[in-house]
Amino acid sequence: MHILSKKPIGQIVAEDFRTIKIFKKHGINFYFLGNRTIPQVAEEHQLDAQLLLEEVEAIQNLESEENIDFVSWPLDLLVDYIEKKHHRYIKKNAPIVKAQLEELAETSGEKHPELIALSKQFNDSVMKFSSQMENEELFLFPSVRKMVKAEHSRVKLTKSQFGSLKNPVLKMKNAHKTESERFSHIVELTNNYALPEDGRDAYKTAFTALQEFVNDLLVHIHLENNILFPKIKTLEKELKHEL
Repeated sequence: MHILSKKPIGQIVAEDFRTIKIFKKHGINFYFLGNRTIPQVAEEHQLDAQLLLEEVEAIQNLESEENIDFVSWPLDLLVDYIEKKHHRYIKKNAPIVKAQLEELAETSGEKHPELIALSKQFNDSVMKFSSQMENEELFLFPSVRKMVKAEHSRVKLTKSQFGSLKNPVLKMKNAHKTESERFSHIVELTNNYALPEDGRDAYKTAFTALQEFVNDLLVHIHLENNILFPKIKTLEKELKHEL
């Protein structure tokens, strides 16, 4: 448990994906602020650090096949997974959630003005994520696949052959920070997805869809910030192209 207390929470989730449920339950940001330790986040959230450590350790000690070891995946498989699962999820579901929130804002916004802000915040974030996903699919992910191919061919890349991904990765991490903060605000606007007393069925449908969308998005950001980006940095160094 002493070793566990010193590990960054992003690394803990990366090594055992099942622990994500513990951090989500306590509202702990593991996806962007994953460099903090359990004692640090416990103090921040006014939790008992020992009890939080025991919760995480209990999950880790469970014998199950639920855990996906993303850390061991080769980089090209990881980017394929992110693109085919999480990018496709956003492209498919963002328009649905957008329409549901816009309808709520139109029909109930006068009585619940937070719905108008909620709809706008969601739309703005989706626009930003759509642009970022396009950059990843057109530049970052193809670059990663080239790096993996070079690794398999035992080719040393020079700056003239291949530009560093340091700046693109940094821009994406900054974008993740901005949008994770925005989605924290979105959750606050919903009062943690709580339905008002006069909430109609449309409320429940929209909030359920929004919660599923946010949950998928947090995993998406976690996979990139805590696993993909560090692995890119490591591979560039191995290819003698210092990041």
